[in-house]
Amino acid sequence: MASFVEIPPSKSTVTVSIIHANAWVNKIPCSSFFNPAYIGLDTFDICSYSFLISHDNGSRKRHVLFDLGIRKDWESYSPFLAQRLKDWGAEVKVGQHVAENLQEHGFNLRDAEAIILSHTHWDHVGNPATFPLSTKLIVGPGIVREFIPGWPTASKSPLRGIDIAGREVLSLETHDFKSKVGGFRALDYFGDGSFYILNAPGHATGHLNALARTTSNPDTFIPPAADSVHLGGELRPTSLLPLPAVVDIPGMGCRPCYTKELLHIHPLQSATKSFLRLDPSVPTDLESAEKTVELLKAFDADERFLIIFSHDTSIFDILQYYPKTANGWKVKCWKERGRWTFLADIKKAVTKAQMGIK
Repeated sequence: MASFVEIPPSKSTVTVSIIHANAWVNKIPCSSFFNPAYIGLDTFDICSYSFLISHDNGSRKRHVLFDLGIRKDWESYSPFLAQRLKDWGAEVKVGQHVAENLQEHGFNLRDAEAIILSHTHWDHVGNPATFPLSTKLIVGPGIVREFIPGWPTASKSPLRGIDIAGREVLSLETHDFKSKVGGFRALDYFGDGSFYILNAPGHATGHLNALARTTSNPDTFIPPAADSVHLGGELRPTSLLPLPAVVDIPGMGCRPCYTKELLHIHPLQSATKSFLRLDPSVPTDLESAEKTVELLKAFDADERFLIIFSHDTSIFDILQYYPKTANGWKVKCWKERGRWTFLADIKKAVTKAQMGIK
């Protein structure tokens, strides 16, 4: 099994549960996020994943959340943000707050010691006020300076001041990331190598990823990648993970898709270069965002890692959700089953290529 990423050894693990609170955003313009354009890929839909990370060292159980997704009452975001979402034209539908989803399955919200926000975009901050004040917020570099204490004092903050008032906000700065994990600067949260917060700059101010060790001996990991990536075509293929000779694409019926057909629509006609690139209009720092994606490509090609970025609908039907856990992802073959499913997003272009190539 090829290993492309160096991780400090540890026998400690965490339990990971993926939370989906029935939050969807439909008809998002593709041109706002990546390029080039593909036939039939004018808009895309997203779901919104959050993660419950549970740590048990035998004497104490601890729980943290990674992201809160979209708040159920999304029109209650700060006025400028709510209006922007309405003007955007996308369809926002949310079934539950993440806190409600947890409580529905018996989780005591007082047991959540922290909420780690990957960044402060609206589809990640949820509503922190749904958690007790004993649950602190953990944010990345620059967030406090730019967005705290929230709107209206911080006029452009996606967080409302009323939703974070009285709550401890722990600001992680660059010097706090003292470990090195797969090229990322990292903070060993529990101090035993089971769960790292990764400094993953580029997409937005203070953007964070994480890394959860799901098994040991052999090691497996889930890196929640937040908004470092929005579609799998930004990650794949690569020289470490080239296109296979034949791919089964969801929605294409029983007809397999051959590499030559995919190369016909690939902007670089390459079996080792990703189908999509970041659009310069989205990241706050394009160069850093591209470096973050390059680091993630090594994780993605390594069979020990299952990258889950926050809005990956291509694997939605493969994953299992809280109260179920995700630690058995390897034996359940989630990675293999979901590796090329993103190609369904460009199936119209693929169909045209199949018709034109004999």
